[in-house]
Amino acid sequence: MKHLSIGLIKESKTIPDNRTPLIPKQCADLKEKFPGLDIKVESSPFRCFPDEDYRKFGIEVVDDVSSCDLLFGIKEVAIHALIPNKTYCFFSHTIKEQPYNRQLLQAILDKNIKLIDYEAITDSNHIRLIGFGKWAGVVGAHYALLMLGKRTKMFHLKKAIDCLNLQELDDQYDAIDFPNKKFVITGGGRVAHGAREIMASAGILEVNKYDFLEMEFDEPVFVNLHSEDLYFHPEYSTFDSHHFYAHPEQYQSNFKPFLSETDVLINCMFWDNKAPKLFSLEDIAEKSFRIETISDVSCDIDGSCPITFRDSTIDNPVYGVDRYNRIETKPYQRGVIDVMAVSNLPNELPRDASKDFGKILMEHIIPNYIDNPHADIFERAQITNNGKLTERYLYLTDYLEGR
Repeated sequence: MKHLSIGLIKESKTIPDNRTPLIPKQCADLKEKFPGLDIKVESSPFRCFPDEDYRKFGIEVVDDVSSCDLLFGIKEVAIHALIPNKTYCFFSHTIKEQPYNRQLLQAILDKNIKLIDYEAITDSNHIRLIGFGKWAGVVGAHYALLMLGKRTKMFHLKKAIDCLNLQELDDQYDAIDFPNKKFVITGGGRVAHGAREIMASAGILEVNKYDFLEMEFDEPVFVNLHSEDLYFHPEYSTFDSHHFYAHPEQYQSNFKPFLSETDVLINCMFWDNKAPKLFSLEDIAEKSFRIETISDVSCDIDGSCPITFRDSTIDNPVYGVDRYNRIETKPYQRGVIDVMAVSNLPNELPRDASKDFGKILMEHIIPNYIDNPHADIFERAQITNNGKLTERYLYLTDYLEGR
């Protein structure tokens, strides 16, 4: 492809996201590297980099990007904003048959849109190439510390969204002597790695699961638990990860020993709805249940963490769950578990997150698309084309029809 016109669309969700697929300098660098590439930016009052920043780098800011070949966004596009007969890249949140986006996928088909979903962009080994997972983990772990400070009244932290960048967020930890609480991080992907980065920045010591369960410490510690630590098969003596991911419904939770040893849970795991929950609603009323702070970065409603009753918001990120009545209440009270369940955490550090995201687009996505828009990397992620579901995503047919 000798010429390609890219449009960066304005986020159009009800609560606008302020991230961007490419920051201004990245746009300029791409245009310099690929002379046949044209980039236009749809004007937005919400984007973390204002229109003028793009203009300073020689990038055209417009009110209409319908002339562009390929449109990049971040979150789902509002149905009224979809431009027919275009190719879009964004997180559609449809491939897990999310009911709240059924109408969006129907509209994409009706408007003959080719949809490439970032979540489905993988390499030949089916490893995801692009996402904001690290930044969800970073902000989620920061929330865990912030919530702990509010509960104990021992220290105060600014929210991530009130910090200019990651450096300002990290700098807050230098003056704080964190209490000797015990943290669990679940998961082993990018999200968990982001959470681990915050633990390191806060000077919190990592320990193995055996010491975590058997010892008390005079400083804060954390353990990172993976699938093999969290689940077991009642008939198998060893954990087979391939079997677990193929048949999660056959496994049982192995988290119970940690319920009495954990003060703060930072839940970063990928959860299949066929897998068991980490604990039950009945467990939280037990005298031995020690967890008082849960930062549920995974944010699956009634998922691996059964007291994630709903999403929370950046404006009001934490709610409480009464341990005995199992109902939502105000946080930071006696007999209450504090829960953070913000679903768009990377939006609190949008400049850092956008720069990281754009770097991956520059390295793996845009050059490959210029070279061959029909390459396997895009075919695997193409959900719709020519008004139909592609073969890989035909399983969504019943979902689309409400069955």
